[in-house]
Amino acid sequence: MVTFRRTLLFIPLLVLLCVSWSTLYAQERAPDVRFVPTPEEVVLEMLRMAKVTKDDVVYDLGCGDGRIVITAAKVFGARGTGIDIDPERIKESTQNAVKAGVTDRVRFLQQDLFATDLREATVVFLYLLSELNEKLRPKLLRELRPGSRLISHEFDMGDWKPDDKGMMPDMEILYDLQRPSKKDLYYYFWIIPADVAGQWRWSVPTKTGEREYLLCLSQKYQEIDGFVRSKERETPVSDARLSGDKISFTVKGEVDGRAVVMRFSGRVNKYMIEGTAEIEGGPASGQHSWIARRNP
Repeated sequence: MVTFRRTLLFIPLLVLLCVSWSTLYAQERAPDVRFVPTPEEVVLEMLRMAKVTKDDVVYDLGCGDGRIVITAAKVFGARGTGIDIDPERIKESTQNAVKAGVTDRVRFLQQDLFATDLREATVVFLYLLSELNEKLRPKLLRELRPGSRLISHEFDMGDWKPDDKGMMPDMEILYDLQRPSKKDLYYYFWIIPADVAGQWRWSVPTKTGEREYLLCLSQKYQEIDGFVRSKERETPVSDARLSGDKISFTVKGEVDGRAVVMRFSGRVNKYMIEGTAEIEGGPASGQHSWIARRNP
């Protein structure tokens, strides 16, 4: 009984020590980049590009004075969380949220952004450096759900090509001394892609029974390619697209000696794709429900 009581007393103490160490680490570690405020005009344009709504949870990693999550809440009705390792920035952000009247929709946390849990976020904003973006990239792809949106002010993601980008308005902005004073500046937009690489199986009805298909996909971020195998024949897919959890592709070939075009579209679950197949030519012409299941 004595040992059990000592264990119960030790657990809260351990939790307190862990929290205290985490807070102390965040306080002692210097910021990776210096704070440069994003002009309000650019904040609004980035929020519009991300199509932020009242249903979104916006995270700003390196939030500075909090203007992105505050604007997301005040103008677009979203909820927001600002993360910054600098206690002065957190204090300033909190004061700005009070002035804007959005403390019921936003919060600011003094944390190391590389240790922040991002699973709640539907939109993430960054204003870091390219090398920090690339270091953060695996975490973003791992923790954010497919279809979540990512916006980076000025800096890209290396070999992960953006889905879209916008040019900064022509205005006087303070920039890092390491950057040229005259160049076109952009903000970059990505949609977190689902994991579709691998093999997927489904069947299509024909006059002679069900015809089995195997879809083999390769993937580099949102870019996908592959082929479909049926009865030992391999046919490359065309017009393959992946946007978040939405996938589509076309297969052109022959079925029972007739030219057939099959257009597939659906939503990706971890182990299943569910959607429709529009078939032109062959005995199964028309629109059909389509379910493909991932091979183990």
